[in-house]
Amino acid sequence: MLVHIKQLFPNSGRDVVGKFAYPAFNTQNLETTMGIIQAAEELGVPVIIDVSEGAIKYAGLTTIFEIMATLAIKAKVPVALHMDHGKDVEQIKTGIELGFSSVMIDHSGDDVEKNIKATKELVDFARTEGAWVQGEIGRIRGSEDWINVSDAEALLTNPDDALKFVQATGVDTLACAFGTIHGIIKIRGGATPVVDLPRIKAVYDKVKIPLVLHGASGVDENIIHEAILAGVAIINIDTELRIAFTEALRKSLADQPEEVDPRYVFKPVIEAVKQTAMKKLRQFNTKNVVVSSQ
Repeated sequence: MLVHIKQLFPNSGRDVVGKFAYPAFNTQNLETTMGIIQAAEELGVPVIIDVSEGAIKYAGLTTIFEIMATLAIKAKVPVALHMDHGKDVEQIKTGIELGFSSVMIDHSGDDVEKNIKATKELVDFARTEGAWVQGEIGRIRGSEDWINVSDAEALLTNPDDALKFVQATGVDTLACAFGTIHGIIKIRGGATPVVDLPRIKAVYDKVKIPLVLHGASGVDENIIHEAILAGVAIINIDTELRIAFTEALRKSLADQPEEVDPRYVFKPVIEAVKQTAMKKLRQFNTKNVVVSSQ
């Protein structure tokens, strides 16, 4: 069932924070979306599905939304849809009007005042449409679509800046830089993320809204659990699903060199995405989640 993201966070998120985190899985296409939802259905837990500007550029905003929404409506578990890392404000507004219940505006590359101004303007619009807004303060290392942030540019989130940002903008969820890294570099051994757990707690103690951990693919499970206890309530996963998808696709084509029907080629690919998503759903301890379907 398709639900508003706020239904996953009863009691202003206090029933969630410190107990578990929802995986927010990025999708680019039908098969990835199918694998994510099948994983959530098999475990009987809610899930958030994201789409980034890069995926929107690839598939088209209306097209990818319709794929996500159609599968979400038919799902046996609650599914919330989120637009991730948006910089094009008009595109974000169109996404809200289409039906995304949560959107992210990412002006983390600007100074705090400019970030606040841009984010507040979107929050004001989103309120009229009933959507939630995720803002970002601090800069996360690595690569997200065509955006690259070097070590020198990466700035961990200052708790006082986070409080100022939340109070000034009214965002519903907050993405912060806590030491994680976007992209595949960490999984291929080029960098090791060092997650600043005390900083997570310090930020949450000030802002008291659900925190979002981006760049979490490949981060040690024990660190993830500590981050959840400290205040992280949404954890974005993209790279691990991409790896599962592409590795399974290569194997499927190699195993079936004469097959010309994409439905048979993609069957093991969907299963690989499903298994990877199930692993994350278990790690994030969402089995006892209770949400409204209204």
